Amino acid sequence: MYDYRPQQPSGAYPGYPGGTPGGYPGGYPGYPGNIEQRLNQIERTLERQGERINRLNRRLQRVERQLGIPFSTDGL
Repeated sequence: MYDYRPQQPSGAYPGYPGGTPGGYPGGYPGYPGNIEQRLNQIERTLERQGERINRLNRRLQRVERQLGIPFSTDGL
């Protein structure tokens, strides 16, 4: 029976064409584009999540004030 899966050259690291992570053309395996683009995408995601957390914290503080519950500013 024939194995249709792509075969790695002998001595290569599994998952890395050419044998090394640095030799992967067009980016890191599993990620579109190159590492720099992926890092930029992660940074933007983290910024958006941080902004959302800040909005939620402000909203929580407003609700706590309305209910008369003292809120803490120690960041949980």
